[in-house]
Amino acid sequence: MTSTLYNNISIEGNIGAGKTTLSKALASKLDGRLILESFENNPFLDLFYQDKERYAFQVEMFFLAERYHQLSRNLLGDIFQSHTVSDYVFAKSAIFSGINLSNSEHELFLNLYRIMERFMPKPDILIYLHIPLDKVVKQITQRGRSYEQNIPLDYLSSIEKAYINYLKEENRFPVILVEENPSQERTLDQSLSTVENILKQEWPNGLSQFSLQNEK
Repeated sequence: MTSTLYNNISIEGNIGAGKTTLSKALASKLDGRLILESFENNPFLDLFYQDKERYAFQVEMFFLAERYHQLSRNLLGDIFQSHTVSDYVFAKSAIFSGINLSNSEHELFLNLYRIMERFMPKPDILIYLHIPLDKVVKQITQRGRSYEQNIPLDYLSSIEKAYINYLKEENRFPVILVEENPSQERTLDQSLSTVENILKQEWPNGLSQFSLQNEK
């Protein structure tokens, strides 16, 4: 089993960045609990990609409730689990609502989000997979979810920018940005090795960058 200084680990990134695949591999390596976002249960998601303006509020409210119930049930329910790996952070709700909702809807959404956030345990560390957008598009195409196939590039760019803004402001726990080299293809084993190296180090709260060039 891999050694780590952190128990509650979150993996984040853009749509199609490989969060779920890497989270599964890491949880298996740590013999830990795995928390995956249950997006398939959202009845508004397919409709949202067809008509964002009409269904944005419904899709974000559903995700907010799902994330709250899932994280509170898993992270607060069993204090004896050594390691937990999740493929999202609760703040994802605020990030996406800021992109998808109107200003008035976003403010209303944040009122409820802030109440819920007070009860959410923070991750011990957040690892962000910063993947080039052309590779994100390629991976979205390869995994073949029908409702994702026509996502505009500018929407993916907006998500990336919103995440970076959040990462810069988050100072309650270590945030590690792993920036992939656009010219280098990496295997899952290589990405897992990178994360293992990160988890063996002590990091300060706030944003740090992990250079793949330092790996041997």
